[in-house]
Amino acid sequence: MTDFKDLLVLLVEDDLYSQRLTQMMLRQYGVEKLETANNGAKALEMIKGVKGHYDLIISDWNMPEVTGLDLLKQIREMGVRTKFLMLTSNAGKEFVLQAREHRVDAYIAKPFSSLQLKQKLTALFNIRPW
Repeated sequence: MTDFKDLLVLLVEDDLYSQRLTQMMLRQYGVEKLETANNGAKALEMIKGVKGHYDLIISDWNMPEVTGLDLLKQIREMGVRTKFLMLTSNAGKEFVLQAREHRVDAYIAKPFSSLQLKQKLTALFNIRPW
């Protein structure tokens, strides 16, 4: 993969402002195939609908109904190996260990910059950043 435009991304974020800001960042990087869900339950429906064929799931940790960690657990139990980037204000060691235990691919502590997000995506997909 040589750039971000080929990625099919699911962004799961319950805070509308954060969702729009992250969408804007992803669009600036060239992500064209971007779907959103405002909670983990909706995201699970979407993932089941495409049989897990997203290239990347970016999810907030703290959400009502189904948290980002619960979403990660459930998709891993379903056998979905999609790369998973957790967004969280919980950057404490115990939270990181929980996410790693369930095979999170990367995480970013909120608030994060556009550059931090781009660096994570570049590392996850081995894409040349320039």
